[in-house]
Amino acid sequence: MQDKEEIVRNISTHYISQVMRAFGNVDPASKALEVIAKSLKEIYRYFEPSFFYGDFYVCKNFNDELCFDESKGALLYDKNILLNRTSGLMIIQIFNDSGKMIIWEDQDPSELLNQKTTLTYYFKNNKEFFYANDSTIDITIYNKGSRFATQFNDLIEALDQYSKAKILKSTCKHFSDSWADENRLFFRGGGSGSNIPEKFMQLSLHEFMSTYFARGITMESSREYNLVGDFSKPKPVDIKINWREANRTALIELKFIGTVKKDSDGEIYTHSDPRANKGITQLKGYHDAVSSDTPTTIIKSFLVVIDGRRNNLTKTQTTICVADGMHFKNVDILIDGDKNFHQSIQGFEKPIKMFTEPICL
Repeated sequence: MQDKEEIVRNISTHYISQVMRAFGNVDPASKALEVIAKSLKEIYRYFEPSFFYGDFYVCKNFNDELCFDESKGALLYDKNILLNRTSGLMIIQIFNDSGKMIIWEDQDPSELLNQKTTLTYYFKNNKEFFYANDSTIDITIYNKGSRFATQFNDLIEALDQYSKAKILKSTCKHFSDSWADENRLFFRGGGSGSNIPEKFMQLSLHEFMSTYFARGITMESSREYNLVGDFSKPKPVDIKINWREANRTALIELKFIGTVKKDSDGEIYTHSDPRANKGITQLKGYHDAVSSDTPTTIIKSFLVVIDGRRNNLTKTQTTICVADGMHFKNVDILIDGDKNFHQSIQGFEKPIKMFTEPICL
């Protein structure tokens, strides 16, 4: 539990407190902060900051005086012009309560830093700052993107929590059904295909996401298509998430690697890196299709690989030592050189590996 001194220290170092102190705690500074924060959430509906590698400024003058020559800018009537922006210089000035915005793309941003009654927000290369009366205040909290457009970062945090809370120790009831044995050495492999592990894994992830994002999204799952029984169309991506308040879509494809024991005869077979690489190829197909069908939607695609690999496993084995059971915990997936799409395709994320532990001797 935090003591009083720590609470006071945290409050005093918060960026809002820093901005207010820089301007002498005057009311217009508070208003400027409020207007910029609201405007950024609106502007970032139209372009994703983690995709942007230029210089982006949003400024608010306390008295709504123009920061640059208005004739050299343009009224930002239609924010759709911001869609798919990934580079260049943009300076947007906002005004009190009117919704008016002016955009400049060829002015010297250093002029803003000399304006004593202007608060300026700056974003570049996944770093964000406020410039306030000669003070530079770093407000960066994410490795990618902005605190004012949190949708994809919220998803990454959800996946991390899912991995730790549900997958690592197999504490999810749905996911635990994917195991063929109580010590979690083998995944289930029904002869009819009805007990394939991904059925349970997908159900597990879908339920977790539905609970985590209780509001604010719509979610589609290939489970829904399977229940309908329409096999005439290609299988859709495992989970598709759409945010209601922002122009964002996430595609999640799920794969597992590890050893499967068939229910019918106890024979085993193992999936490893090639299965993950197949998932990368499938996900790229979904990513390309959705990008083509909805070109104005901001998309990020995630491959989730649940890693249940065990070392030195034989089909008659019922227990495992720590060394063999944990052997693959920190072993990365080997991605084929021609499938490193996260390095070349905007919005295509590096595969996320979730290791699931066995019960060891």
